[in-house]
Amino acid sequence: MFIKEAYEKRQKLNEQEQDILNNELRIHKIGSIKNHKVNYDKDEQFFSNEDMRQGAPEVKQYIRNYVDPDILGLRKKEWNNSVSVPKNPLAEETHERKLVKIRLGLFDHPIPKERPNIIYGGTETRNDYTNWNVSTEINQKQIRDDLLSKTQLAQTKNKTKEQQILKNYIQPIDHQTRITDDMRRQKSQEKEIRDLIRVDFIKSNPAASQEAIDGAVFRLAYEAKVRKTQLAKQDKDITFKADLSQTLKHDLEIRKYHNGVFSQQPDGSMAWSCCMSEERECKVKDCKEKECRKHIGCQKLIIDKNKWDYSSFNH
Repeated sequence: MFIKEAYEKRQKLNEQEQDILNNELRIHKIGSIKNHKVNYDKDEQFFSNEDMRQGAPEVKQYIRNYVDPDILGLRKKEWNNSVSVPKNPLAEETHERKLVKIRLGLFDHPIPKERPNIIYGGTETRNDYTNWNVSTEINQKQIRDDLLSKTQLAQTKNKTKEQQILKNYIQPIDHQTRITDDMRRQKSQEKEIRDLIRVDFIKSNPAASQEAIDGAVFRLAYEAKVRKTQLAKQDKDITFKADLSQTLKHDLEIRKYHNGVFSQQPDGSMAWSCCMSEERECKVKDCKEKECRKHIGCQKLIIDKNKWDYSSFNH
C-alpha cells in the first residue's frame, strides 16, 4: 500500500513538471533554478530575434566598424540584394582584384621616373697621399716589436706597483717575533708594578692558589695600563657624556590660576572658594596686569612652548 501511494505521488509530480515545461506562457529567467533545465545545447539561444531591441544590431555593427575600420578597403564587401549597376565599378573591386589587373597589365599603375645613371667625381682633387700606406701586407717583425715593448712596459709598471704594496709588508714569522719581543719588553718594564699588585692581592686573598694569583695579577695590571693610557690621551674638556644643553633646552611658561569662584563668604568678605584667598589683584610692584596669571593662583600650569602639538596642522 505504501509503495503504491509513493509511486502515484511520484507520477503526479512528473506530470506537473511536464506541464510546466510545456507551458509557453511561463516566464523564464537566465540562471534561475526554476527553469527546470540545467543542460542546454551548444546552438540553443535563450533570446530569439524578436526579443532584441529595435536598432540594436545596427548599433553593434556601427561600434565594430568604429573600433576596426576598413581603411585600406581590404575587407570583403557584404552581399546585398540590389541589382543596380554601381556608378564607379572600380570602387567596388577588391584590392586583390586590382593587384591581379596590375600584374596582367589591364590596370594603370604609376611608373616611377628613372634616375640618370651618372657617377659624379669626388670632391677631393688634391691627389695627396703623403704618409698613407695602401699596402695590406702584415709586417710580423713590427708586430713582435710592438708586443715586446708593451710587455716590458706592463712588467715594469707591475713591478713598481708590487714594490709599493709590499713596501711595509712583514712576513708572518717576523711579525710573531716582533710581538713576542714587545711582550717580553713590556713584562720587564711592568715587573715592579706586577710585584706590588701580587703582594697586595696575596695579603687580601691569602688562600688563593698560584693560578688564581697569576690570573688576578695579569688582569689588574692590564686594567691599570688601560686606565693610565686613557688618562694620558683624555682631554680635560672632553667627557663621555653628550652636550645636551642645547637640544634639551626648554622654554617653559608657568601660569597660575584659581579653579574656584571669587564670591562673598558667610562672614561678608570676598574670597576665592578654592583656597579662601582674598587676593584678586596682583600686588607685585612691576606687574602691570590687573588679573595676573604669574603671581596669583593656587593652581600651577607649566607650558612648554617648544613641545610639539599634534592637535592640528595649524599649531
